[in-house]
This record gives sequence, C-alpha cells and structure tokens, in this order.
Amino acid sequence: MTSTPPDVSRDLAMVRDELGLSPEAVRWLSEREHAGSQAGEDGPVLPDDDTADRLLTRLGADPRDRADTLAARPDPQRHQALWWVLDRMYRHQVSVLGECLPIEGLPGWPALPASTGPVGAHLYVWLYLAALPKVLAYHAGRGIPEEVSWASLGVGQGMRAHRTITGHSGLSLFSSWTPQVHLRGAQFSFGRLDFNRGAVSFGNGACGYAVAVHIPATGRLDADACDRSLAEARDFFGRYFPEEPVAFFTCRSWLLDPQLGEYLPPAANIVRFQQRFHVLPFLRETDEGDADHVVLGYVFERSAPGPEVTADLLDDLPQNSTLQRAYVAHLRAGRHWHERTGWLPFHEA
Repeated sequence: MTSTPPDVSRDLAMVRDELGLSPEAVRWLSEREHAGSQAGEDGPVLPDDDTADRLLTRLGADPRDRADTLAARPDPQRHQALWWVLDRMYRHQVSVLGECLPIEGLPGWPALPASTGPVGAHLYVWLYLAALPKVLAYHAGRGIPEEVSWASLGVGQGMRAHRTITGHSGLSLFSSWTPQVHLRGAQFSFGRLDFNRGAVSFGNGACGYAVAVHIPATGRLDADACDRSLAEARDFFGRYFPEEPVAFFTCRSWLLDPQLGEYLPPAANIVRFQQRFHVLPFLRETDEGDADHVVLGYVFERSAPGPEVTADLLDDLPQNSTLQRAYVAHLRAGRHWHERTGWLPFHEA
C-alpha cells in the first residue's frame, strides 16, 4: 500500500472536534506538531493484510486480536481525521527513532475516545506496524541480533491487556507508554525482565545514562531468571550502545513497595527482588498518588469502573494467593499501595 498524505485542509482543532479528543490528546499532538508537519519524511505506509497478519503473529498477538486488527484497517479517505492523527504520530515516532528516553520522561500515547470505533481502537496497532520496518532497520544498523529485536518488539501482551481492561481489542483506548518506547529503539527484553535506555541528571548540570528495569506480568519473579536478565542487559547495553555509558539500573514499580513485606514471607520472590535495589525515600509530592488500580490490573487482570476501588469490588475479587489476599486486606484497612523507585549499580561489584 502506498503512503497517502493527510487532508491538509484539516488542522488539530478540526480533528479534535471531529473525534472528540481529550485535552490530553490535544496537548500531546500539539506539542509534537512540528515533527508531524515535517515534509522531509514520508507518511505511514501500511502493510497489506497478509503481511500485517504475519507480523502480528510474530509480535505475539492472539488470533482474535489479529483478525480484529485486519478488520479495522484505517483508510486515508474514509477515516480522514483518524488518518491525520496516524500521520502526525507516525512522523513524530520516526523523528525520535534511536533516541534514549529524555531526562524529563515521556508521556504515553494519548487514549482515543471509544466513540472512534474499532478503527480508532486499533489505530495504534497500525501505527506500530507502519513504523516497525524502520525500527528493525535501526536495530540491524546497530548490529543487534535479529532474535533480540523480535523478542523486544512484541505487542501481543499489550493488546491482551487492552482487551482485559477496556473490553475491546486494540491498543488505543487507554494511554500507551511501552509501544512508543519500542518504536523509539530504546527498549529491549532479556528473559524475565525488560529494559530501556534513558538519560538521567546527577544535579549541578551533570548528566549521564541509566537503564530502567520493567517487570512484565508474565509469571513468577524467579530470582535466578532475574539474575540472568540483568547479566544479559549489562552485556547488551555496553556492547551495542557504548556511547551511552550506564551508571545504574533504575526501577519504578509497585513491586518495590516495602509494604508488601508486611504480607509476604522473607523468602518470597517479590521480597528478594526488592532487596536488590536501594529504594529511594518516600516523597509525598511524587509518591502520594496510589497505585491501587495498577496493582489491581497486574494481580487480578481487572479494572475498576471508577476512580475508586470500591468495597463491592473488593468483595468480588478472588482470594487464591497471598498477594491477592494482601491486596484486599490492605485496602480494607484504609491504606493504599504505592509505586516506589529504586536503583542498583549497573556494573557488578
């Protein structure tokens, strides 16, 4: 399929009104308007159905999600406002390909309204497929092995989470952070853990690099498996990104919440994972926001219908594991779970 430019008669205000975009989505697109309007880069080229199905299979998407994606292909003529969004987001992603995460962090891709229908819900899947060849070429240019690239670029887990949380196939109905980091060429997977490149500030104008650790919801947090992942990451980033000398690993997760130690035995995998890190002090201005919804999604694969995890919802949750029982008991006691930040040296002592 050839690239088709968006309708130049449209602007962000028109697209906002047509699609009912949220203020967050408007802000995201507005702040990246320059990259979206660059004339030197072609717009998105979508793969045909056979190629898209083959790519989604290799990216770990389930058969149902693959079928729903193919049935929701965006068309530049029939879906002009959505194609406008796709074009702007694609051009932005191409413009930052190869960059590590900035010091100030990254906002996730903005959620699109459910009223945009199946095409809107799957727009980010097609964005991913359109940008994928450039990311693979970037990896190859770095000498990164093909098996590492494909292991690191899977989107199937994100699509399964989208279906669980929203009840719909796709990737676009909630704010998505990880896919854009994949398409940036900044995130890589090694066994049990995922890692991304990032810039950090040490204060007084001194800057450097860190590698952030992420824990996908793929099963037990086995200590030996984590050891192997960290060892692979140390070798990989030093070998393929030597111009970014890494000072330390960082991790921000509810799994680093020391409150978990009140419920889990000292030998539990989660407690042992916490003990790897120096956990930063609790800062009320940045850590006060609770992670109750985040933990609900990871532990129960459920989402709360509103801003609060209600007593009725707690009554409905299964109590089959120590972690599930801890989650419910903690909230019933009027307490909250928190995402905490920790670090450990990148180079082994």
